[in-house]
This record gives sequence, structure tokens and C-alpha cells, in this order.
Amino acid sequence: MAVPESALLLAGFLLAHSAWSISDAPELLVPLAMIERNGKREILRFEAATQAEAIARGKAKMASLGQDVDYWAFAREGSMNVKGNKIDVVSMDIGGKGIKGRIAIIQQFEPYARRKHFRLIGDPEVAIDGVVQAPDKVKDMLEIVRRGVAQHSKVAPLWDGWRRP
Repeated sequence: MAVPESALLLAGFLLAHSAWSISDAPELLVPLAMIERNGKREILRFEAATQAEAIARGKAKMASLGQDVDYWAFAREGSMNVKGNKIDVVSMDIGGKGIKGRIAIIQQFEPYARRKHFRLIGDPEVAIDGVVQAPDKVKDMLEIVRRGVAQHSKVAPLWDGWRRP
């Protein structure tokens, strides 16, 4: 599936910003989105009484954007089951012009609160229509996401250090 480079760069930047937001925080990531319109980016946060309500608000907002924006990325914190273990993740949906189907970037991490140390676990994964893709199938997409991470001036120098044990 072809995903526009600008959408993947936006997703990488938001992934970096999300990681930065939780890298030293004891609480959950406030769901957030970044939209790109005519080359300009805007960030939106979705606060609510519960994480589930905030995520629902964010998803509803993304669904309502339609063709009013070029691209959008919506990030939230959650968990996934990996070999019977609950793993913390930042997951991000990507949408916008020319994007068909559901695209998600998923980054596993160890929260700061666990050992007073934030750590990224592995490389991000790409899910297309709910199916996690083999890394070799999406390596070009992930390279562009990584370039988006590098655009975040605060996170770029920290990213590789967060990947160490």
C-alpha cells in the first residue's frame, strides 16, 4: 500500500512528540493528533475524564476531518498482548488525502514509571487494515517515519539512547 511521504513524516514527528511527552511522565499520554494543511502543522489534544473517552473523542475528530486537511496522525497510549504479556504501546492512526484503508504505526515501550527509565522496545511496527506487516515489507515506510522522528529537534538526539537497555 502506498502512503504519501508527507503523511509518514507527519506520523514520525508525532511519534517522536508522543515519546517525548511520556519519557519522564508517570501518567498516561493525553491522546493527541497532528494535522497538516497546506504545509502547516497543528497539534490537537483530547482530554477527558477517562482515557477511553479521550480516545473516542480523538477518533471522532479524525473521522470528521475528511478532505479539510492534507494528512493527519492520531496518537494514544495503550497496550497489546505479545506472547501472553501485556506490552505498553503508543499507537498512531494515519489518514488523509490518497490514503486508502487503515494505517497504524505501533511503538512498544517501557514506561518511565516502571523503573524510572523510559525505553523504546524494538522498531515501530506498521499495521495495514489491522494486520501487522513483516518488517521487510514496510522497511521503506519505516525509514520515512524515522526521518519524521529526526525532524523533532528535542527528540532526535534522544531517540537512539531510548532504544538502549
